[in-house]
Amino acid sequence: MSSILPDTTNPATLLSKRFRPEDIPDLSGRVAIVTGGSAGIGYYDALGLARANARVIIVSANQERGKQAEADLNKALKESSSTGKVEWHGVNFSTLKDVDALAKKLAEQEERLDILICNAGVGQAPYALTNDGLERHFEINNLAHYVFVLRLLPLMKKTTQIAPPTTVRIVMQSSEMHRVAPSTTRFSSKEEINKNGDGAMLYGRTKLGLIYFARELVKRKLTDLPPDRPILAISVHPGTVDTDVQKQWTESYGVIGKVLDVLSRAVGKSAEEGAESSLWAATSTDIFEGNWKDHQGNYYSEAYGKPGTESKLAQDSQVSDNFWNFCAKLTQELLGEQLE
Repeated sequence: MSSILPDTTNPATLLSKRFRPEDIPDLSGRVAIVTGGSAGIGYYDALGLARANARVIIVSANQERGKQAEADLNKALKESSSTGKVEWHGVNFSTLKDVDALAKKLAEQEERLDILICNAGVGQAPYALTNDGLERHFEINNLAHYVFVLRLLPLMKKTTQIAPPTTVRIVMQSSEMHRVAPSTTRFSSKEEINKNGDGAMLYGRTKLGLIYFARELVKRKLTDLPPDRPILAISVHPGTVDTDVQKQWTESYGVIGKVLDVLSRAVGKSAEEGAESSLWAATSTDIFEGNWKDHQGNYYSEAYGKPGTESKLAQDSQVSDNFWNFCAKLTQELLGEQLE
């Protein structure tokens, strides 16, 4: 368990339970993937895992930023005498065939995959459609990760046979913003998803979707594993974090957005602190053979948090079921193969 001594004056962090980089166990020989790992929280997820000696694959859309992050991270690893390594792969999360191609490539070329952190996403940006004709928050934050995880899942199941028990894990970067998802959310049709709406509510809907995804993944895909060789799927909230995602508030809300941006940067956690909850879910040895079932499929608003605090809508099993079925239907339409 982490020390309770404060090492920050940030109010958002002081009010949260902590999981510091030094709490990450040695990850030598293990492989991790972090989507959106070239900036913000994902960058510090990748750094934390690699400093603990994992080989980390970061996946993001922007080549210039991705290659720079790869270089900066590997430089930091060399300076810290870590044996970890970071490599970047590019993909456009708004084109599902590209996401599918990369996921299949990684599943084929990698010998193991111990940790998958689903972090990439569009923030509270204005409404827009993707190349595939879907509302962009939904396709990038939800559907792309649905495909990415399902393509990599067989490799992760294989990894459970050689990894220490309970260490193979999938983490969804959700948010307390799931509470602002429209109360009418049902994930029932393309018409519903593609309806123009407020950027914060569209973003919140996808964070709701990630809570559903972790839960449905457990129910539908992970129950066949031996109880001593599970894959854990957990969704987390990083806290109010000062990252470049907040810049999209200005894009969405003009002057009001600028005010929100300033306020969030004044009281929000740093991106490094924001990575703590996902790193806890991905690596903590306080989740182990004796208690992993108590964590499986849950949503946590902080490291070492209390389960079952998500919204009533997030606990709706019918809408959760709808989410999975809707994603499966869209893979048939866009990939010519129904993944489920």
